[in-house]
Parts: sequence; structure tokens; C-alpha cells
Amino acid sequence: MDFKLLEDLVCLAHSSSFTSAAKERFVTQPAFSRRIKALEQWVGTDLVNRDSPQLELTEQGRVFVVEAEEILNKLYQARETARALKKITANEISVAAQNSIVQTVFMAWMEEIEKSVGPIYVRLSSDRLADCIEMFRNGTVNYLLCYTHKDVGLGIDDARFESTVIGEETLVPVTLRVGNQPKHTLPGSAQDPIPLVAYTHQSLFGKAMDQLLENEDCYLTRRYENPFAHTLKSMVLGGYGLAWLPHSFVKDELMRGELSVAGDEKWHIPFQVRLLYRKPEDELERAIFDVSEKMSAAITS
Repeated sequence: MDFKLLEDLVCLAHSSSFTSAAKERFVTQPAFSRRIKALEQWVGTDLVNRDSPQLELTEQGRVFVVEAEEILNKLYQARETARALKKITANEISVAAQNSIVQTVFMAWMEEIEKSVGPIYVRLSSDRLADCIEMFRNGTVNYLLCYTHKDVGLGIDDARFESTVIGEETLVPVTLRVGNQPKHTLPGSAQDPIPLVAYTHQSLFGKAMDQLLENEDCYLTRRYENPFAHTLKSMVLGGYGLAWLPHSFVKDELMRGELSVAGDEKWHIPFQVRLLYRKPEDELERAIFDVSEKMSAAITS
């Protein structure tokens, strides 16, 4: 039995609906329902009362979720204990970060850390935000570096972790530059809508972009979709359309005149780059915390 199914049930028990629990677990609602059903089949009884108009567990579900939480807590503690022993023998950290952050803020963060503590061994995982969050939440990595937006939640329990902002980023609409002009310019026109190279709707960038487009009149036709900024960047460079990309991720192409910004500041979407971590316990972790706080202070000063 996949222990992630236990996490699904615990999440559901603390949520108001299947829909909100599915969002927190970064899956679709039908997929989340199937996972709960699979757990019920493994247990051999219904855990959720589906006849109730409000989300509620059955009596068996209420008993089972208490034990499930205890099992998960013991499992996480065992893993942290094992990793703590390993850290005694190595100046090592593990980090999960979104791909575009790896190529920008992550490098500056590591440079400052190594100035403070010297060379360290880093196990870096670069993936979709949902996968990065899952790795951090489950203790697979020590640190999570991710973009955050004031109007879009991460679906992660802030009470369990600490965080600090170590960078800022802006999504800007970019398009291929043809001659001395951008190939496309917002807002476009009804007669000639701009082809959009977009993030998936469920991704953080996708949600923030959807919010912007709900509030601004423009003419776009969604042509391609992918969760990764580097893939969208390649498609824009190939002339396939317009995409919102992190400015630091495309600044070189903008400077060389390969790409152009396709709209003024009202089309820009601000983000923070946030570091999530657990309470520092050893000398290396405290040094990393100090470096991160200094980077945060430099942003606000």
C-alpha cells in the first residue's frame, strides 16, 4: 500500500471538501477520489460518508485517520533521524527547486552560502512545483526554493515550516523579435488573436496568468501548453507564439534582441522567490539561515 494514500486521507480529514483536498495534493478531483477509493478497498471498509451533504468521515474513517497520522509521524521521524545521522558525516544539504530558479536565484544563494561556510555537497532536485513541494513536505529534501504569488496559495501548511524571501521575479510577456519589432503585441485584436504558449492551468504560473487575463481585455488563442518555463521559452524562440516568462530567465535574449517584451507593466506579474525550511538545528543549517536572512534584508532595504 502506497503511504501517500494515507497522506491523502489525512489531508481530506482536515479539508472542507474533496476539491480543496485535491488542490492541496496537486491532483485533479477525480484522481483524488480514486485514490481515496483505493485506500478504502485496501482497508476493506468505507472511510468517507458519501451520502452526507457535507464532507465527513465514517466512524471507521475517524478511527483510521488517527492511526494513519500516527503512522506518518513515526515514519517522518524515523527518516529525519536517519538523515541526521548521515549529516554528521557529510557537509551536505538537499534542495528542491523549480527549474528556472535553479538557473537564477539558486546560483546566487549557493554562492553566498559557500562564501560563509565553504564548499558543501548539494543534492539538487529540479522539477515541477507540485513535485518539489511533495519532496519537501515529506522530508525528501531539506530546503524548497519556489516562486510565490500573493493571490495564489502553495497548498502547503505554513505552520509546519519556516520561510523567508530571498529573491524577486517578474513574469513578463515575451515574443520573438522580428526586425526591430516584436512579432506580437498585447492586447492583440479580435481579427488576429495572438497565439499563446501557456503554462498548465493548475500550475502556479498558470493560475497567476489566468487571474491577469480575467481582469485585462486581450485577444489570445491558446495554442500550446507545458508546465516548464524552459520549454515555453524554446517555443517562443521558435516563433510559436507569446508566453509569460520569468524576466531573469530571458534577460540575455532580450538584451541580444532575440526576444521582445510584448506589453507594458500592466501585463507584468510580480512573484517572490521564497525559501522554505525547517527550524535550524545544527551549525550548517544556522549558517544557511543567516545567509538567507541577509539576502532577504537586502531585498527590502
